[in-house]
Amino acid sequence: MILVGQYDSPFVRRVAVTLHAYSMAFTRNPLSVFGDFGPLQAINPLRRVPALILDDGEALIDSSAIIDWLDEKAGPRRSLIPREGLERRYILQLVAMAHGTAEKVVTLSLERFLNANKDRNKDWEARLATQITSGLDALEARATNRWLFGEHMSHADVMTGCMIGHLKLRVPELLTTECHPRLHELAARCELNSHFVAARIGANETMPASAT
Repeated sequence: MILVGQYDSPFVRRVAVTLHAYSMAFTRNPLSVFGDFGPLQAINPLRRVPALILDDGEALIDSSAIIDWLDEKAGPRRSLIPREGLERRYILQLVAMAHGTAEKVVTLSLERFLNANKDRNKDWEARLATQITSGLDALEARATNRWLFGEHMSHADVMTGCMIGHLKLRVPELLTTECHPRLHELAARCELNSHFVAARIGANETMPASAT
């Protein structure tokens, strides 16, 4: 399998961490949505990452759809989410909170990047920051155990850890130890986990210097 995308994307990294957790071998093609916008069309018509190219050449797109396939292949004993029931729904809701927060972080960082030398829409930025903070607050309130759901890492922790890693890279001022101490602890625990370590963001996996 080939994972397409850079690890500075929380969604690409989410897939990579899951692949490592399931001990599924893969290589990576670190295409960038900025520098490789043209070549991405041959893999994903939306020219987005992540994409996972299977051994038969089929390309799966969207991190949630990819992880659904990985869960199926891993089987219920290894999956990072139960197959059914209240526990599954609870974890999926946590994933949705973290995923939605990550989307707003991406949107805010892109707004600042693309309009760095222009008059930025401060009202729009404030709205995005409010949504991000609300998402962080909701996750903070639920981070009462070692992991978000009990004593074992789940998809909720993977998505939250990848979201926080991206947030610290792009808009670090929105995550404070005073307001979100539990999330800081969770993020630190994630980054020490071997699956996260294997998918750390490389020094060359960044946005370009300017939006040209």
